[in-house]
Amino acid sequence: MKKIYILCLLTTAVVAFAQDSNLYYSGIFFNHKGKPQNFLKVFNKNSGIYEMTDEKGFAILAAKPYDTLVWNNGKNTEVVMSYRLKELKSILEGQDEKKSVAHIYSKTYDSLISESSPDRFSIENSNLGLSKNSDKYFSSVRKLKRKNDSLYKLKSIQERYLIFNGSFTTSFDIKTRNSIPKTQSRYVQGRSENGNLVWRGPETNELFSFGPDISSLAFDGQPYDYDQNGKLVGLNKGVSPAKVYNNDIFKTTVGYNNQLKVNAFIKEGYQERVRLSLELGQQKDQMYFTDQFNISNTLKSKLNATFKGYTVNAVFNYEENKATSANRIGLFNRIYQNALLTPISFSNGQDIFLPNGLQRSYSPSADNPFFLFEQENKYNYRDRRRQFSLDIAKKWGDFKLNISQSYENDYFWNFDQYKPSTYGFLNGIINERTQNNSLYHSNISGNYTLGNYEFKNIFTANFILNDRRSDVYNSLTGRKYNYQRTSQDYGFNYNMEISDNYFEMGVNLGNSFYISNTSDKNAYWLPKANAFLKFNDIFNIRRVNFKLVGAYTKLSAEPEITRSYASYATTLLNAESSYQYFPVYEIESFKNLSNTDVNEWKIGGKLDLGYGISLEGEYFNRKIKNDVFPFFENNHLKLKNMADHTYSGFEFNFNYERFRLGQDFYVANKISFFKYKDIVDRVAAEYDNWAISGFNDIYKTLSKGKVLGAVMGSYFKRNADNQLIIDEFGFPEKADGMKIIADPTPDFVMKFNHTFNYKRFSLDINWEWKKGGQIWNGTQAVFDYYGRSYQSGEERNIKNYIFQGVHSNGKINQIPVDFYNQNQDVTENRWSRYGYLGVAEEYVQKADYVRINNISLSANFPINNSFRTLTLTFYVNNILLWQANKGTDPNQSFYDTDNGKGLDFFNLPSFKSFGCMVSFKF
Repeated sequence: MKKIYILCLLTTAVVAFAQDSNLYYSGIFFNHKGKPQNFLKVFNKNSGIYEMTDEKGFAILAAKPYDTLVWNNGKNTEVVMSYRLKELKSILEGQDEKKSVAHIYSKTYDSLISESSPDRFSIENSNLGLSKNSDKYFSSVRKLKRKNDSLYKLKSIQERYLIFNGSFTTSFDIKTRNSIPKTQSRYVQGRSENGNLVWRGPETNELFSFGPDISSLAFDGQPYDYDQNGKLVGLNKGVSPAKVYNNDIFKTTVGYNNQLKVNAFIKEGYQERVRLSLELGQQKDQMYFTDQFNISNTLKSKLNATFKGYTVNAVFNYEENKATSANRIGLFNRIYQNALLTPISFSNGQDIFLPNGLQRSYSPSADNPFFLFEQENKYNYRDRRRQFSLDIAKKWGDFKLNISQSYENDYFWNFDQYKPSTYGFLNGIINERTQNNSLYHSNISGNYTLGNYEFKNIFTANFILNDRRSDVYNSLTGRKYNYQRTSQDYGFNYNMEISDNYFEMGVNLGNSFYISNTSDKNAYWLPKANAFLKFNDIFNIRRVNFKLVGAYTKLSAEPEITRSYASYATTLLNAESSYQYFPVYEIESFKNLSNTDVNEWKIGGKLDLGYGISLEGEYFNRKIKNDVFPFFENNHLKLKNMADHTYSGFEFNFNYERFRLGQDFYVANKISFFKYKDIVDRVAAEYDNWAISGFNDIYKTLSKGKVLGAVMGSYFKRNADNQLIIDEFGFPEKADGMKIIADPTPDFVMKFNHTFNYKRFSLDINWEWKKGGQIWNGTQAVFDYYGRSYQSGEERNIKNYIFQGVHSNGKINQIPVDFYNQNQDVTENRWSRYGYLGVAEEYVQKADYVRINNISLSANFPINNSFRTLTLTFYVNNILLWQANKGTDPNQSFYDTDNGKGLDFFNLPSFKSFGCMVSFKF
């Protein structure tokens, strides 16, 4: 009946192949003098395993026909022939000495023909006994222990081995930036005056690049503080033709990474008793900016030990990192912005300072990027992490107890500074920010197992204690923030597993409590339920399996107290005032908030089609209630339970692990498809359309019924038929207020992983395709406003253009306009008339991209026919990026914030790297 049921369930079939039994090679191995050698390492070159010979030089190894055995450090080799292979049972039986049956001796018969005399040395008459806990394998008995006057215990002593191994890995990579927005390289700093295009120098505080064509200008050769070649004049009045200055701040850099790992372990027989691991590392990550880098040093140690039924794991990690500068105050974004906006007629690299000691820049309302790079300290950022954990487990029959303890101490130090004469901070500004985190975690769990493989029941109870403390200090405000949270989790779980040859089933049921001193209400009902059904060998075809899974989980959580929300200060500023961004405010308190409740359920299935082919899919729905978002109140940064939202979607994966293309040539492929939506269901009163990231005049919003993080910005006025309204000057009219203009959520994301293996060589390719989604390109908007964009350079001479649309009275527009009329003020042209950000709706672009994330080619080379190997890897990252938008990589985030996707305001470009890695295992 079971097979008939399975036939009705699925209709897919493939052919499977039988698997051979494991075979072994046995024999006596000799040293270089031709004598049997104990503790001689015999290495199977094909499978990578090895065994040690016993005191007689005898060893047993798993092998296949034509495998190559190596010993005496590669001086002796032997190719295994099929007739030398046997099953392990046959080899072990052959080790026992066989004797013919001897005549039966009977004490009863002997007692009848001889006189009876007591044997005081016989076991029957002895007062001594043998402990029931003695080792069963008497052939390996090495120790006799007396328990008391009449009881002895036999103990086996395994042969012990002290083994050392490890690896050393070194790598270097060459890094360069990816694409950046294209700018015009034709028109100089200046504007129109009295109908003529005029160059205006830095001393005029000119910010626009709507001046004359540089080909019509020349240097006068006279002393000039802002240019060693002099001022710009007409070509017929100059000494030498003007030239386009290159203000690129990027360069190609080289970084390195070294890792040394050493293991020492003690084995008794085939069991590992003690293992000590030590790992040392150093990395220098060179940024693509001039002289910007960070250096990391790491030390990791781990001890694993097993004795008298106890399992002990101890870990200690230490890490320190230091960087020339960090981007906490948006320093790199500001440098990048000023570099791109610098007119082609000004050179930032000629000098940083003016004769009066102030910075030399193309305008007092702008900064020289190299001046911003100038810092007093070599390192303006440091962090240090220390982690220690201890895990002890003990098993008594079917009951297991586990106790875990861990402690972590983190220290972060930022020295944020703008020197005097920096735009927005003419007198300079300094803030020293420190943060100390102390994190303690304790987990005590016990489980009891009842039953066997066919029907197993596991009962689990655990207790988790977390004590987290964080202290933050900002010297500029003299304010110290102290956060502390102690939380407790109690969990109870029941797990059942049923299994036979064709059917498997599992059920997991549980509930947990969450208690915290910072929450206004504890949670005592956090149930979870998980189940799966698996049907094996459907239609009697081996390895054709189907698995159905389902799960429901309820969680209760609070915002992490070690996280900084200081970057939310951007929402207090308009984009044009971004130069004033200098975050020093932290969250006032994490107390008196309701827990964020998460109800998640998912259902999925997996179909195995034999020999590495599988197809799986999952649908998930996560309901988040009382989610927490920041807000400012009287210059105090606070948190509030603002909204409910639902995150849902589905994912599919296709996997082919080992597809043979030819002799020693195999291919593995994995394809993933992912689609999701995050919709806001409820927003607290007065917080609908609230800004969660961005600036005051363009931001990602929290709006009921809309996607979480949709972009809110300005837009063009339209009529009921969605036609543009044209103003009396012939240009599209900007509407009052703001509305949702963009959805950053992609239609789907697909990821592809391909692996090609040929003998010792392996080629890995990882790439992805994101379809759909939108991004607001504020970088392009600012370029257009100042006349630095490539588009404004190409189109500024367009005249008598008529925009399609209607006037407010309904009449079709017929008013011709010039994109840049020299007889009008510069702020009246096509790109500057709408203000600094223009009309945000006009700069919404597609966020589609195709990216090759990684390509790597590896080769393994055994050394001296031993287990020591040398691995050589060449790799490239982000080598190809096609994107639909005209800005930087759409994966880059606004001011490097966690929720800044969808906003591009001088987002830093991503980078591509080329590298080589060498790894030696010994």
